[in-house]
Amino acid sequence: MAKPSMKKGDILVVCILVPMCLYVFYESTTWPIPALLGNPLLIPRGVATCLLVAAGMLLYRALSGRALPLPKRLEGADLRRVSGAAVLTFGYVLVVERVGFIATTCVFLLLFGLVVGERRWVRLVLFAIAVPVAIYMIFDTTLNVPLPRGWLR
Repeated sequence: MAKPSMKKGDILVVCILVPMCLYVFYESTTWPIPALLGNPLLIPRGVATCLLVAAGMLLYRALSGRALPLPKRLEGADLRRVSGAAVLTFGYVLVVERVGFIATTCVFLLLFGLVVGERRWVRLVLFAIAVPVAIYMIFDTTLNVPLPRGWLR
């Protein structure tokens, strides 16, 4: 039996990334360019371009047979951790706009830490509180980038 590799996973990631990047390029064409503030398209298009380049490299490696090998198949506790993290992340995306950034992100980070195996409660709670507050202070307060307000803020 052939050793398992990341080939299928890499191709799947490319199939997800490329349409997302193309959508960013398409959507950014409708944004207004305010005078005196520079071009707001630079960052989203720059990130999309970098992701497209990375996706191209990933696809090349997968199709040329140089995908990274896996030591074993994903099963048991590892599969539960990965699945749990994916479900939590999907739920977070669905809820963050309705509930609010800080409250949702605190709960998400706490549960995510538990799912991936962190058991030190002090570290979990400090991380779950400090990271959303720091992100809020940097983006919403300092850079004036609006974050989801929701009904809890």
